[in-house]
Amino acid sequence: MSNTPLPRSSHREALLDAAEAIVSEQGVAELTLEGVAARTGVTKGGLIYHFKTKEALLHALVEKIIQQMETRYQEKAKAQGSSLDILLIAMINDVFDMSREEKALMTNLLAAVSSYPNQLGPVQDMYERQTQELTRDPQHMGLALMVSCALDGIIFLELLNLKQFSTEEREAMRQHLINTVTQHTKI
Repeated sequence: MSNTPLPRSSHREALLDAAEAIVSEQGVAELTLEGVAARTGVTKGGLIYHFKTKEALLHALVEKIIQQMETRYQEKAKAQGSSLDILLIAMINDVFDMSREEKALMTNLLAAVSSYPNQLGPVQDMYERQTQELTRDPQHMGLALMVSCALDGIIFLELLNLKQFSTEEREAMRQHLINTVTQHTKI
């Protein structure tokens, strides 16, 4: 391992990665500035340079996760084109292809909202951006919003452990949503 210090921006990313791992593995209650600093080998002072409080670290983590999710489905869509149907299908596949680790992280972040209600802000902003993007085509606004809400319902049922869908159920829902989008966006 090199003794060359990481640039400050790399420290920030390493700190966020460590926070993500702790939250995913152990939950938000176990997230501490000391634990993150220890996990990365960064001094507590180095961590505080980037994140003054646990809440600031958590806020940055929520923003990072949101940005990763938005980037992932937008890149999937851009690889295929730029139409609404392609975007919706990318969103559908993104929800159904979500890893177990990502679900664990999101579940733990969702649980943190009761203790840290300020964390809703970045999530609300994401939903506002997504709604604006999905409602640009007035002809298909209802379809786009319906699919988006259906996806949220599916993921929240699983995240809240209200229902764990079987592989067969998940694939049936995926295919039905894709077929619905394809059939209703044909010009």
